[in-house]
Amino acid sequence: MKILIAAGGSGGHIFPAIALKRTLAGGGSCEIKFVGADKAIDRRIFEKEGVGFYLLSANKLPYRMSLSVIPFFLMLVLDSLKALWITISYRPGSCVGFGGYVSFPVMLAARLFGVPTVVHEQNVVPGRANKLLFSLADKVAVSFEDTLNSIPDAEKKKVRVTGNPIRTGDFKTDRTAAAKSFGLDPAKFTVLVVGGSQGAHVLNDNFVRAAASMEGSVKARLQIMHLTGVKDYERVGTEYLRMGSGVTSRVYSFIDRIEDAYAASDLIVTRAGASALFEGAYFAKAMIVVPYPYAASHQLENARAFSSKGACILMEEKDLSPGAFRGVIERLLNDRAGLNELGARAKALSAPRSSEQLAEMVTGGQDQHESGKK
Repeated sequence: MKILIAAGGSGGHIFPAIALKRTLAGGGSCEIKFVGADKAIDRRIFEKEGVGFYLLSANKLPYRMSLSVIPFFLMLVLDSLKALWITISYRPGSCVGFGGYVSFPVMLAARLFGVPTVVHEQNVVPGRANKLLFSLADKVAVSFEDTLNSIPDAEKKKVRVTGNPIRTGDFKTDRTAAAKSFGLDPAKFTVLVVGGSQGAHVLNDNFVRAAASMEGSVKARLQIMHLTGVKDYERVGTEYLRMGSGVTSRVYSFIDRIEDAYAASDLIVTRAGASALFEGAYFAKAMIVVPYPYAASHQLENARAFSSKGACILMEEKDLSPGAFRGVIERLLNDRAGLNELGARAKALSAPRSSEQLAEMVTGGQDQHESGKK
């Protein structure tokens, strides 16, 4: 069975698609190709994964009406023609879209040629492309049950709550081995800070200042893994060096096996992308979640879906300060029961079979009308 997967523009779209690809490929009966955006992140992930891929433009619909919509629609026409050519030449038996700009022309082309289509929405609030595609798709999968509130009643019969696909087959949960792989002491309280790339400067800066302001007795009990993203790597590394030997730290611009970092940690400080939340939940980790405050508030609603169930501590960026970080971390450092309870509530929201359930929808292996089951 030939399957075409449209996912590009950001890791939030691509990583769940990669998880689906691995599940489908594990069955041994699928040929899979990707359609991504013409961006460095897309090429790097696809090449590392060893998959065949096509690229459309990195076009983006303006949020406000202006003259910029003219070049947008001209490029959309060109990308739609390319998507038609891809569909004709590849002749997929099924097409899956993970949202974002590239999904729209690909899913539209698949629809025109009668190819069965599945759309997956990662966030609580559907993106602009997926809102248009819900009515066109044969089946719809969503990560959060709360998303059902944004879908018209007439479309709900084809929706299934799968959770967000993550690469659970690769994940190991041995905390001691994971900590030692980073040169860390498994007996110490370990905080993983996932600053990421876009919009992470405020999070990175406030956390480093919080660590610097802690008492020496607290620093001695802590060790920190800080994933800064490329832009803040040198600056954050320098700040930790200035703290001296009081706190053990490991600073990275990027970690290939983020799952090992999850396994080694006691507490995760992260943005609220769907992949980050569901991966932290899979590892049953307590999380301090700081949503990226832009991008149509997608991350804020994701965080609220977890925090409303006591599955994370939500800290909005407008309320962020070194003191706020320090207070929560020091409280959890001295409250192992509360830390474990946060992790257990997160675990209850995890969806370890999300990739398998989505694969069933794509291949027709199981009736899709099981909304709410995970």
